[in-house]
Amino acid sequence: MFKTNLFLIFLLLFTSSCDFIAEDITDFNFILPEKEFTINTNDFNIDVQGEIPEVACTDDTVCQTAGGENFKCDTASSTCMAIGEYVLRSALVNLQEEVEELAVVSSKDHVTVSFKYIQMEVTVNTLNFDLPPLEIYLAPQNVTALYDANGDINPGASLIGTLASIPAGATGVYDIILTSNGENILTDYCQAPSVPFYFFIGGQTAFMAGDPVPTGELTTKVHSMATARIE
Repeated sequence: MFKTNLFLIFLLLFTSSCDFIAEDITDFNFILPEKEFTINTNDFNIDVQGEIPEVACTDDTVCQTAGGENFKCDTASSTCMAIGEYVLRSALVNLQEEVEELAVVSSKDHVTVSFKYIQMEVTVNTLNFDLPPLEIYLAPQNVTALYDANGDINPGASLIGTLASIPAGATGVYDIILTSNGENILTDYCQAPSVPFYFFIGGQTAFMAGDPVPTGELTTKVHSMATARIE
């Protein structure tokens, strides 16, 4: 009810005289849909127990024999390491349906819609290792995978920022450090609510000989907001 009343006030301001608007409220904030990701170490497919074994290597073949397909040869130490990789896609974000008010005001003349902020809230963290920085991407609905057939970042996906390293067991709200063009990319999607899109996150952790085998999971939610301003 409170949100609806604020939206009605915004529309009243929009249809009022310019002098009145200039002296009073001209901005209205829209909370964008919350999307959730879960990183689970069971998906790493590391087929050893206890600790990562110390296995000498010159290529990946001996490592994969010792621990599975996610074991690689670390050329710096000539020993095997396990790679935990996470590439996750959010549920589809459809601003036109999920934030109908934003779709209404973005279609009006003399209204400028812009991105305001984006954060990640870690709600569950039972990981037994520090999670290295994650990369955050946006992509339109037709881009359903972060990587293409050649293993490269899909050209339709745009990097918007990174999430700093999260210590083992830590929870809380973390700012996403935007790229130089991240804010513009987010604003473009806010200004075109009829274009559905996905959030992707990507990253990996290397576990070296003697490290504990990774366990646990991490759940994080994307929080973001857009602003509409009457010009």
